[in-house]
Amino acid sequence: MRTRSGLVTGVRAALPGVTVYKGIPFAASTAGKNRWRPPQPAPSWKGVRRADTWGPACPQPTTDTPAWAELPEFSEDCLNLNIWTGASSSRERRPVVVWVYGGARTAMWTQQPVYDGSYLASKGLVFVTFNHRVGAFGNLAHPELSAESGHGASGNWGAMDTVAALEWVRRNIGAFGGDPDRVTLAGWSHGSSLVNILMISRLARGLYQRAVLCAGVQYPKDPVLGRVAGGYKTLDVAEANGLAFQEFTGAGSLAGLRALSADEIVAGSNAAGAPATGGNTLDGYVLPSTYGAAMTSGAEIDVPVLTGNNKDENGASPSLSMTVTQYREFATTTFGDGAEEFLALYPAATDAEAVTSYNDYARDEERVSTFLWGTLFKETAGNRSPVWNYWWSHVPPGADTGNPIMTRGDAATLGAYHGAEMYYLFGNLKGAGRPWTAKDHTLADLTTTYLADFAATGNPNGHGRGAPLTWPALRPGKPQTMELGDRFGPVPAAGSEVKYAFLRDYLESQTKEY
Repeated sequence: MRTRSGLVTGVRAALPGVTVYKGIPFAASTAGKNRWRPPQPAPSWKGVRRADTWGPACPQPTTDTPAWAELPEFSEDCLNLNIWTGASSSRERRPVVVWVYGGARTAMWTQQPVYDGSYLASKGLVFVTFNHRVGAFGNLAHPELSAESGHGASGNWGAMDTVAALEWVRRNIGAFGGDPDRVTLAGWSHGSSLVNILMISRLARGLYQRAVLCAGVQYPKDPVLGRVAGGYKTLDVAEANGLAFQEFTGAGSLAGLRALSADEIVAGSNAAGAPATGGNTLDGYVLPSTYGAAMTSGAEIDVPVLTGNNKDENGASPSLSMTVTQYREFATTTFGDGAEEFLALYPAATDAEAVTSYNDYARDEERVSTFLWGTLFKETAGNRSPVWNYWWSHVPPGADTGNPIMTRGDAATLGAYHGAEMYYLFGNLKGAGRPWTAKDHTLADLTTTYLADFAATGNPNGHGRGAPLTWPALRPGKPQTMELGDRFGPVPAAGSEVKYAFLRDYLESQTKEY
């Protein structure tokens, strides 16, 4: 295949008829003078580059990575991507999905089996994953960096890398049988937060036509945003953290920080007592405004959106332990004068009832929050594109022994945890060591069908391609979501209309807006 940087040849992927191209550079190395600068153009090469080896990942800690994990090479020359395609000719125009991985401190690289794009490519997609800067490399802000940027801002380097990957796809994906005018930008957790940012940012305009946000989006006034990947720091706070990190490492200046080795950056940013250097920044450039202001101003890009959450995240858990006293303290602290109304809706006379009611509340709250986000997208932002919201309920069996990014505890303890839908969204039930059942394989086939149809048309319902059940688009006047997993079908956004009204009013009454 001919890219603008040179010729590449791929290798056979995990499924017949699919070719994978690994480790193609989409931008230059971020080491040396390019550390904490926008991504620079990719280098060119002569001859044919054999794209048969995973590219390096951004340096990051591995102390929490299990001993069995296959570690990638780590390097600041980490801006590389992988492409899975079943196209036999560059004349084909298949829908494209560009995937942004999740994670926080570690296990943030593309070569994990769960991210293999073979199954989705076999369903007619061209699937792209890419490595980008993470941790301090991807998020450090600093007053000197803001001054040298030309736009008075810094941080969000990983989001800029995502834009560079999308630009590369725009210029080159046609050679792999992909349609540059049917690109879906998709991500999970941390990756979802970058999608959320780029739905507002001017930098990504025209580079994608659909968006998938898994665990996901929240209503801009939801306090949960203060503790999940979608939250952010203001620029002044992020710059102050950068100066504190400079002092913490003894670097003395921005030049001193750039002179540190990658290992020293990793060790320093993850040491006990280190200033926060990760997380997104409200910088006024990459992320030009708050999420709420973007809705009000109409800056939120008008593209079809598929988004949702899992049953056992947002605090819910089948192994939750809580006493009645703790539950009532939570109610008072969270809802203030509305605590008694909350306790009437979610009552608890025993510790067991406290656990049940808290789980019911947490699951209702996340569905309501996502539904209210969709309502803003449609009514406040005035967008005409549909929103398809989901709630994943199926518990993967056993424990994962193949993907360090995936939770590895017992399924009965974790439930439908944060990220549980990833296996099914990719169709990847191999390389995880879990005791999959026939039901799991059926769910994977159905879920990938929804994703493939959404990427193709902006609608997961398939138009005759075999989607299992009609997935209703979000309607502001009808608070519901689509359950995927243990059953397929619409469910209410909350356990009752009264509970929905209470949680809606609570979220809308919050004074802090992200």
